[in-house]
Amino acid sequence: MSEKPGKLSTKVYVCEKRQQLEETEALLGAVYQGLCENIHQHCGPIELGRVIRVFLEDDSGKVLGGVDGFLFGGWLYIKLLWVDTTVRSQGHGGRLLTQLENEAARSGCRYAHVDTYDFEARPFYEKHGYEVFATLDDYPPGYQKHFFKKRLV
Repeated sequence: MSEKPGKLSTKVYVCEKRQQLEETEALLGAVYQGLCENIHQHCGPIELGRVIRVFLEDDSGKVLGGVDGFLFGGWLYIKLLWVDTTVRSQGHGGRLLTQLENEAARSGCRYAHVDTYDFEARPFYEKHGYEVFATLDDYPPGYQKHFFKKRLV
């Protein structure tokens, strides 16, 4: 049986600089560990997090685009996708997305989800088979944030 903790307190960290983010990483590690234990207790042995990243580079190695994905519980979460304005509308975004989805599927993911704003990439994701399942109005004020999902296999 574990000991009962003593007096508890809270600390607020508003991370505005990289150093502040780095200082809280160890603290956040304890939170992730606790969440992982809780998820395993309820769901059994499932994938709890692996990162997949695909980059678009020119001949000199300069990054002109990329997509950052996170695997969790049979799902791919697309954290971000960006293509430099100098090479947009040439199919690179679709290529990055497809490579990410394919790798996620090979890793056992059956679904993908992503969110974007109405002024960003809604038509792009719809073109690639994603369906809106929720919309958040006034986020930020005057705009909408759309949440999409897609079956991969």
